[in-house]
This record gives sequence, structure tokens and C-alpha cells, in this order.
Amino acid sequence: MARVEVLSAEMKDERVETLVVNLHNLGERSLDRQTAIQWMRDGHSFIPKGKEGLLPALQLCEVDQESYIRNDHQAIAADDLPQL
Repeated sequence: MARVEVLSAEMKDERVETLVVNLHNLGERSLDRQTAIQWMRDGHSFIPKGKEGLLPALQLCEVDQESYIRNDHQAIAADDLPQL
């Protein structure tokens, strides 16, 4: 599985709209929310890159049968990312 570095995110109403990611030897690209969730389900690690370097991997959490991308493993119906 790939290590996907998360460089930035566009959020709207507590949901990720797009993630700008870096894939080793493939460069930067934008992923929509559904693609990011599918890649996480497939086992890819999404590693946020903050000002201080790489941060702990994002978590995929399920709340009421819906998936959320979170910086923690809280069962809260909203995406939550660290400062990128």
C-alpha cells in the first residue's frame, strides 16, 4: 500500500472537498473526498505534512454508516484534519 502525504485540504461545512496529496515519485495531485475515502479503505496511509514535518496518519471513522476522515479516532460526524 502507498504512503500518501497530505499537503493541503479544501474544507466545506466540516467536510473535506479535496485533498492535495503527494505520491512518491508521482508528484502532487488533487483527490476528491470519495476517492480519498476509497483509497483509505483500500489500505493506503494518508500522512498529513504539517509545518513541523509529518504527523500521525489520518483515520477513517464510521458514524451512522457514513465515513469521515479524522485526525483522531472520535466517532464524530465531521471530517477533522490537523493544521497543514
